[in-house]
Amino acid sequence: MELSRRALLTTAVGSAAAGGAIGTATAQADGSSTTVTVGPGGSLVFEPGTAESLQITPGTTVEFVWDSDNHNIVVESQPDSANWEGHEPIENAGFSYTHTFETLGAYEYFCQPHKTAGMGASIEVVESISTPAPSNVPTVPSSAKTLGVATALAMVATLGLGFFFLKYGGDYDIEE
Repeated sequence: MELSRRALLTTAVGSAAAGGAIGTATAQADGSSTTVTVGPGGSLVFEPGTAESLQITPGTTVEFVWDSDNHNIVVESQPDSANWEGHEPIENAGFSYTHTFETLGAYEYFCQPHKTAGMGASIEVVESISTPAPSNVPTVPSSAKTLGVATALAMVATLGLGFFFLKYGGDYDIEE
């Protein structure tokens, strides 16, 4: 099999482009929907949303998915111009209900049969979600950085030698 410079460069550029496209598609994943699990594993909570408010931006569709039986969603409070009605009929595992939140503000809701057990939650619709800087970010050791640089240099040197031999290597006559 004969390998030309053009084939080598085409393969290298194609591989880099494919890798970049995959990274871009992952980075542009649509963040306009989220899921709230109703009664996960039979527990009397909404997840996320019971321990702290779920923050979303306007236009986000929330899918409420029932993971256990005998739950509903009763709206306790919401912004004045909002139109969320919740889902008051009692449903069982496997049921799902969606609502798109457009109006900024706090939405409080609960499960009527389990309100006394504390099954309530809130959703906060905000202009933008701020992510606090993590305080325990791991650092990369110097030895790992050195190894990364050395590996990159070795790869560049290998590609350079391959290119050089393809361009200037010449034909070798093999005697039989």
